Amino acid sequence: MLDLHTHILPGLDDGPRSWAEALEMARLAAADGIRGLAATPHLYRHRRVYQGEMNTPDRIGPMVQRLREELSAAGIDLQIFPGCEAPLCPELLDLLQAGQVLTLNDRKRHIFLEMPDTVIPPATEDLVFRLNAVGIVPILTHPERNAAFQEMPGKLGRLLRLDCLAQITAASLTGGFGRRAARFAQKLVQQGYVRLVASDAHDARHRPPQLSPGIEKLARLVGESKAWDMVTVVPKKILQGMPV
Repeated sequence: MLDLHTHILPGLDDGPRSWAEALEMARLAAADGIRGLAATPHLYRHRRVYQGEMNTPDRIGPMVQRLREELSAAGIDLQIFPGCEAPLCPELLDLLQAGQVLTLNDRKRHIFLEMPDTVIPPATEDLVFRLNAVGIVPILTHPERNAAFQEMPGKLGRLLRLDCLAQITAASLTGGFGRRAARFAQKLVQQGYVRLVASDAHDARHRPPQLSPGIEKLARLVGESKAWDMVTVVPKKILQGMPV
């Protein structure tokens, strides 16, 4: 399996605080059957839109390389790919074009886009359209946990009819983020809105990098083949910069 949404790089955001904890997360991922994961820290280190605290490619790249070295030294068989999770903000396109935002695996094709927790800004569709115009496909992270999408699922449908994808969190399917998120995640999957499942891991205890329980639930909803595609075929295409 491939897990494309993790916060495993220590000290960059609200993920692990040390390399030891990052390695513990990596061991859990490998034990779960994950063979590769993308390290996707928040673009803004403290989740505040403040450019002085940005996780730019120059900051993320060396951390990814060090994690690879730490994994090799520890004998953990896990591939690491670079990326980030960017918030919906007016300056995102300018930052991308200036090379300040890392796309998934640096392929200049897909980017994780995090919406505000409780609202859908009026400019959302316009930003997605402008990203598409320069060849970028946004992947909306964990829409099942977004209160606004839960209240107005049609808004999510409109976005996905553009060149935009949805990634849900594996733990949402099994109730890890509450009943409402679980019901909405299952509904989105059954309606065919979801193309990618990831862990959104932040630590080794409360939000670990595990996909298997969610995939078991997913297989009961859409069948084993479609479920496995969301953690194998689709993420592989994204890492290669290919259309999904």
